[in-house]
Amino acid sequence: MKPVSRVLMGALVVCSFTTQATQLIYTPVNPNFGGSYLNGSYLLSNASAQNKHTGGSSYVPPTALERLASSLESRLMSQLFNDAANGGEGYLKTDDFEIQVVNEDGALLVHITDVVTGETTIIEVGGLVDTSTGAG
Repeated sequence: MKPVSRVLMGALVVCSFTTQATQLIYTPVNPNFGGSYLNGSYLLSNASAQNKHTGGSSYVPPTALERLASSLESRLMSQLFNDAANGGEGYLKTDDFEIQVVNEDGALLVHITDVVTGETTIIEVGGLVDTSTGAG
């Protein structure tokens, strides 16, 4: 056989092989998205190594006493506003603010004073029925 024919025959043999394609299948790595749970610690350590934030969260959960005080303040303010809507007036003072509620001829005036700065805010709500004079 001539060398040229050997080359052609070799090329034909190479081309005669059939190629088969297989389907690509995605396999997630992160266990949160269906990957192996064994990858979890590896991914966490990589994320921790890349974390540029220093320190932890500055959030400190409230104590039981703080939660009780907050709940009580909310309840007292709600009662104060309900009484004012029915023609009553009231006053509430906490460590942070003072609230004075006045019902003037069907207009509810809420005076809020910041105890620390002394800044006062007045909120006026109209359309209430004046029950203090017996009209209504």
